[in-house]
Amino acid sequence: MKQYSSIFNDVLGPVMNGPSSSHTAASARIGMMMKQMVPGKPVKFTAYFDKDGALASCYHEQWVDYGLIGGLLGMYPDDDRLADSFELAENAGLKADFIVTQFPNDHPNTYIMQVTDEFDNSVDAVALSVGGGMVEVIEVEGFKTNIGGGFYETLIFVDLDNKQSGDAIAKDISGLIGKCIAEIKCKEDGKTLINVKTENKVSDSVIEKIKGSYPVSNIIFMEPILPVTSQIEPHVPFIYAEELLEIAEKQEIPIWKAAVMYESERGGVSESEVFEKMKKLVKAMKASLEHGLKGTYYDKRILGAQSKYLSDPIIKSKLIKDDITNSIIESVSAIMEVKSSLGVFVAAPTAGACGSVTGTVLGVAKQLGLDDEQIVKAMFAAGIIGVFISERATFAAEVAGCQAECGSGSGMAAAALVQLMNGTAREACSAASMALQNTFGMTCDTVAMGVESPCLGKNVLAGVNALTSANMALAGFNAVIPLDETVDAFNEAGRMIPHPLRCTGGAGITMTPTAKKIEEKFKNNTWSLERESRGSEA
Repeated sequence: MKQYSSIFNDVLGPVMNGPSSSHTAASARIGMMMKQMVPGKPVKFTAYFDKDGALASCYHEQWVDYGLIGGLLGMYPDDDRLADSFELAENAGLKADFIVTQFPNDHPNTYIMQVTDEFDNSVDAVALSVGGGMVEVIEVEGFKTNIGGGFYETLIFVDLDNKQSGDAIAKDISGLIGKCIAEIKCKEDGKTLINVKTENKVSDSVIEKIKGSYPVSNIIFMEPILPVTSQIEPHVPFIYAEELLEIAEKQEIPIWKAAVMYESERGGVSESEVFEKMKKLVKAMKASLEHGLKGTYYDKRILGAQSKYLSDPIIKSKLIKDDITNSIIESVSAIMEVKSSLGVFVAAPTAGACGSVTGTVLGVAKQLGLDDEQIVKAMFAAGIIGVFISERATFAAEVAGCQAECGSGSGMAAAALVQLMNGTAREACSAASMALQNTFGMTCDTVAMGVESPCLGKNVLAGVNALTSANMALAGFNAVIPLDETVDAFNEAGRMIPHPLRCTGGAGITMTPTAKKIEEKFKNNTWSLERESRGSEA
């Protein structure tokens, strides 16, 4: 059953440690799901990455290994112990291996894994990181699955004489459990998986009945890992921009109210609960900005704390006078610096693009003297644009280049800025369309496989593009192409970006002589931010 995108699951979030949502946050979530597949404490874990995929070249630099180990130890993406996960794993008796090899797959972020617990229970699984910290377990013990982390999952393995009787057992189990989705997968030898999805945990008494009635060989229990849980019967008021505009104009409501309506129905909670959740998220965003503006430090990064330059009186005197643009540069940079120093921030829509929405909206709001409630409403506008992108495109640079990250963030931020100025829903969608159109073809070619350079500049570009697109829409400029059509074209163009320019370290800035020297220093542990900065200044 398809689950519609959630603003808090798929678009704004997770709240996490740096550096990467597709890699660090997703890996922590995958590790946590693997932990739930065995009854005892994990003691051995192996992950395989395809040598031609995105993970092989960056699994250490972007903390895939830290995230997986942290998740296996029960850490969420925002746990400040992630940086110590290797040491904590050793203390806990967990041995982890990461192996680059070659295997067929349809997604660049494919994980093939095996986990073993202290009682020698072992489970094999295959998972994907699909962008923005979202994940999917697509195979467990050789059975195809679609576990996204929104349901309570009960995986019931039964051994049958023949596969024909599996449907009857699945029907009986569904009757015992009640409201659920029961998906059955059978093999020729009679081995069968009945994957039951529920909105609440299946009771122990029902599990005992199942064990006593059928030839059960194993049961795996998994709890939701996402902020907004899934629904057995999903429904939303709209899923296209044109549908939103029809509702907004008929009911004479702004885009942020339509977004609240959407998320309320999507999550099965009240609109007031949705608004409060966004207030908490904005609080986390503001805390991250404040942290960045105070200054950050982490030696193993390419760029130091540069946002401070924008508030230096001597430097300010040399700048072209444009307080709002310079505020965007300062705020975007500060958010990115928190990410790069492995601090806590909000991925919006991803870690690599975390400054594009948060920094832009907070930077403009600061200059305009706007309060938190106005920022919250703006973030709802950004969020619903992100839903449209999530539904028909992608946030993964590994799939569609940086246009999927900073490009998406720019479209989202443009709608948010229109909302800050109390523009209409149609103006917000028009601004988003223009901003997205301007970013087609943006490549992902990071230096030393980090998420800093040229990522910072692309986040700033996204913010300034959002500002100009918002002003154009508010002034009545014609976007020409409606937002829905733009998103479809955006998706098609992004997937045509050559593989070496999609976060794989194969072309572009990544391959310049200077970038390769920096990469070599990181690999040899001879890079020192302090020393390199002194050298460049000299």
